[in-house]
Formats: sequence, structure tokens, C-alpha cells
Amino acid sequence: MTQPVTYVEINSPDLAATNAFMAAAFGWHAQPFAAADYLVAPHGDGAGVDTGLLASRDGQPRTVPVIRVDDLPKTLEVVRAHGGTVVVEPFTLPGLGHGCYITDPAGVLLGLHAYDAGA
Repeated sequence: MTQPVTYVEINSPDLAATNAFMAAAFGWHAQPFAAADYLVAPHGDGAGVDTGLLASRDGQPRTVPVIRVDDLPKTLEVVRAHGGTVVVEPFTLPGLGHGCYITDPAGVLLGLHAYDAGA
């Protein structure tokens, strides 16, 4: 079974400017979610995925696809077995589950998320 991209994070060196642009150009209505500087623009009733807008920690702009997985520890075993690297160790998202960041053998950054409402 394919594990789809279920979420996208846009890391911006200027969160306010990116948020204003997305609102004006695409009608996004991003709202604070996990923190005041972590905004989420829901996809609404149409096709698409919710998108997080956040400040880039290293000042570099990037977009990170987040793949939903059923079992994060098991998935990380598979990732490592196929040459991937964990670049941000698993962390808890209270009420949402667990996440981490990996790179593939070519250096492509990906997020992983395992849903767990009890987290």
C-alpha cells in the first residue's frame, strides 16, 4: 500500500511575508496551530492537503512533504535499511502523534507522521 503525502510544511525565512502572500494570491486563511509561529492553512472542502507555514530555523526557504505512516519505529527501520538517514529524531505532537524528519540517499528532506490521538 502506498503511504501518501498528507501534509506539507512551508519553511519561510519571513513568515509574515509568506503568510500575507499566500492569503493575497491564493485566499489562504492560515491560523496558529501548535504555536503562535506555526500556522496551518486548511485545504477546506476541495482536493488537497493542509499546509503548515512556519519560520525556517536555519533561514533557508524550503517545502517539506510529510508522509503519513502507520508505525514510525518500523518505518524508520525500513528507511535506514534503504539508505535513508534520520535528521531529526522522533518527537511527540500532543494529541496528533509522532513525527520526525529524514533524508533519502540523495539528500531529499521528508517529514514522517504517525497519527496517535493519545500522544
